[in-house]
Amino acid sequence: MRLIDLAVTDFRNIGDIKIDTSAKFVVFYGDNGQGKTNIIESICTLSTLKSFRTHKRSELIRWGENLARVSGNIDDEGHTRLFEVEISSDKRKSTVDGKSPDTLSDYFQSIRAIVFAPAHVDIVRGGPDIRRDFLDRAVFTARPSYLETYRTFRKLLAQKGALLKSGWADPIQLDVIDEQLSIAGARVSLKRRDFIQSLETPFNEMHIKISNSGGASIRYRSCLGDGDLEDQSTRYMELLQSKRQEALERGWDTVGPHRDDLIIELNDHKARPFASQGQARSLVLALKLAELSVVRNMGARPMFLLDDLSSELDKSRIKSLIDTLNSLDVQCFISTTSPDILNSKEISDRSLFHVKNGEVTKQ
Repeated sequence: MRLIDLAVTDFRNIGDIKIDTSAKFVVFYGDNGQGKTNIIESICTLSTLKSFRTHKRSELIRWGENLARVSGNIDDEGHTRLFEVEISSDKRKSTVDGKSPDTLSDYFQSIRAIVFAPAHVDIVRGGPDIRRDFLDRAVFTARPSYLETYRTFRKLLAQKGALLKSGWADPIQLDVIDEQLSIAGARVSLKRRDFIQSLETPFNEMHIKISNSGGASIRYRSCLGDGDLEDQSTRYMELLQSKRQEALERGWDTVGPHRDDLIIELNDHKARPFASQGQARSLVLALKLAELSVVRNMGARPMFLLDDLSSELDKSRIKSLIDTLNSLDVQCFISTTSPDILNSKEISDRSLFHVKNGEVTKQ
C-alpha cells in the first residue's frame, strides 16, 4: 500500500496543506517546533485512527477551530481508495470512499502503519501494560480481525469487574462469565504467542543490523502456559476459580492475559533495568522493524512512520536503518532536522518537504 497524496486541515498547527506523497521515501525536515511531527502524527491518525502522542482528541484540533480533517488516497495493488478522518472534541468519524465502514476491521483492510517515535523507548523502559499495548497493536496490524478478538476479551473483563465491584456477585453469574472469559482470554493469549514466535528471529536479525551486536531476545510470558485453545482456556478457568476470593476482595481479576508481559532481554538480562538509553532505542527500533518484516511476510504492506529520526540515532545506525528500509517493499515517512539523511545514491524514489510554521514546501 502507498499513500499517494495527503490533505490536512486544522490539525495541530497545520492550517491547510495538500501534497503529493507518492514517493517511497517522504521526508519532512525543519527546525524543532515547526510541525514536522504533526504531519507524521496526522498520517498516523489516518492510518491507525490513533495518535501516538495523545489520547485527547481536542489536542489534535488547531487552536480556535472546531474540526480537524486528514485525508489521503491509498493505492493498494493498483486499486485506489480515499480514506478520511474528521476529528472533533467529542467524536471521530472515519470514511472510505465517502462511506462509513461497517466495522473497523473493514477500514484497516487497505490502510495500516507502523510507527517509531521517541516516546516508544517506554516499550523497554515502561511497565508491562505498555509492552502489552505494543504487542496487541502489532498483532492487529498483521491481522485486523484480531481487534474483535481483543475487544471481546476486554468487554468480558469489564463486565466481570463491574460485577465484582457491585458487592452482589452471584457465584452462578461468575461461573457463566468466567467460562466465556476463559475462552476469549485464551484466544488473545494464543494470537499473541504465535505472533511473538514469528517475531523472535527477525527481531534478533534487525537488532544486529541496527546495533552491530547480538544478544537480544524476546519471549511472551503468559500465565496460561503452552498448549492449544482447549488447554489454555482450561488453565485460565482453573486460575479464575482458584483466585476468585482474591478477586472478590480486590474487585478485579488478578490473573489473565491482561497481566501478561513481553520479556525483552539483552545479553541474558532483562533490558528494562539494564539497557542504556541508546540500547533501549535500538531494541525498540529492532522490534518495529521485525514487526514490519513479519507483517510483510503475512501479505500486508503497512507504511512505516519514523518521527524525529536524526535525534534518536547516530549516523551509522541511521544508515543501517535506511538501507534496511530501502530493501523492503514499503513506503516510509520520516521527520528530521537534517535534510541530507537520504543522500544515498541507491535511493532515487524520494520526496523532500521543508516544514516551517505549519506550512510545507516541496524542495
